[in-house]
Amino acid sequence: MARTISRLLNNIAPGPDGILNKALKTYGPLIVPWLANIARVYFIIGYYLRLRRAIITFVLYKEGKANYLLLGSYRPITLKNTLSKILERVIADYMADIAKEHTLLPQS
Repeated sequence: MARTISRLLNNIAPGPDGILNKALKTYGPLIVPWLANIARVYFIIGYYLRLRRAIITFVLYKEGKANYLLLGSYRPITLKNTLSKILERVIADYMADIAKEHTLLPQS
């Protein structure tokens, strides 16, 4: 989890939970043990699925488009809970490590 937190970008808008990536990176070494326990409990009680639902999407105009009636003239911006993003990355990293360890991926 510490590795995932260290890779977060600093100047990203927070999601609905209001947690800044910069704050997590600053205090990560102090809070990683607690975050790991929270993540474990989230999966045990099934709260993670509810956490993932908290997403805010904004639609922005792309400047300089000739016709704003076309979908390609807009850009969606999605804000997800910071803790949800971290948990997703931790799970993806864990699955990738297991796949490499057991050579489950084809050689490229």
